[in-house]
Order: sequence, then structure tokens, then C-alpha cells
Amino acid sequence: MSEETPRKRFDELELLRAWNDWNSKSLSKYLEAILRLTPEERRKDREASWSSIQDIFLHIIENYFWWFEIVPQGKKDDQSWVGREVDEKELRSLTLRANDCARKFMESLTLDNLGHPYVVHGTVESGKGTKEYTMTTCPADIVWHMVEEQLQHIGEINALFWEMGIDPKARAWFSSELAWTH
Repeated sequence: MSEETPRKRFDELELLRAWNDWNSKSLSKYLEAILRLTPEERRKDREASWSSIQDIFLHIIENYFWWFEIVPQGKKDDQSWVGREVDEKELRSLTLRANDCARKFMESLTLDNLGHPYVVHGTVESGKGTKEYTMTTCPADIVWHMVEEQLQHIGEINALFWEMGIDPKARAWFSSELAWTH
């Protein structure tokens, strides 16, 4: 972009879609980086938020299912992959499903329904046990939360890769299509 060319203004839906696209492409890229590790290295307890690199990645995927499928459809979540011995084929399948449910969620959004309220009932595990909660959110906040959630945990995976002497080759926002739109 030249100094004379003003940056185009975007509506929130365009930004949400662009960030979701960036997240999805990043998720697929990190899957490939993780699969270059041996299964033992992927599952090694690194005393991180979700123990292993693979479990951190699976936590991100579970959040995709929770926020883009379960919450909007009012379903009950009863499946977890974190802590399980998930093989390469299943990791690939789960990543494709996560990206697909995010795509479908994004396709359902309009400027008019970004603020549609969802009542969320869930549980949170902590060192003090399980706590139930109820909250109200909306599609726009769900997508912004997923941007934050994925950035946080991908940053954690980056740090673990760096400790192993691996350059994760993170994707910059400048690689997104929207960043180059004038």
C-alpha cells in the first residue's frame, strides 16, 4: 500500500470472516508442524496449559466444536480428545471438521445477527473441581474469542517449539487476503 492510498474501511463481518480465515489456515499449518514431530514428542508432558503440544492443539480444536457447533445449536458437549492417544489420521480429520464447522458458522452470519444472544451453559475444570456456569454471548463475541483463544495457545505452542529448537514459521496477519485489500 502506498502512502497516498488510504486504507479501506471494513465492517465487522468482513473482519470477523478474515480473522476466521486466518485462524483456519493457521490451524492447518500448525497441524503440519505438529505432525512433523514423532508421536512421543507430540504427546510428551511439557507442563504447559494442556500438558503436551498435541493436547494444546486438541484444546483449540475442541473450542472450535464448542463455540461454532455446540453453543449455536444448543447441543450438549460430551466428547473430549485432550489426553487421548489421537493418531495422525484422527488429528487430520478433527482439524478438517474444526475448519468446516467454523466455515459453516461464518457463512451463517450477517450484519443483522452478529449480536444475536446465545445463552451458554457449561462447566469449567480447575484445581478446585468442576464449576458450572451460565453466560450470554453473541456470534461476534464468539469469533473474537476464538481469535484470542487460538492466538494464546498457538503462542504457547510456538514457545514449546522454540524450546525444542524448532522454528514454527508463524503466519503473519500480512499473509491474510484482507490485509492486502485497498
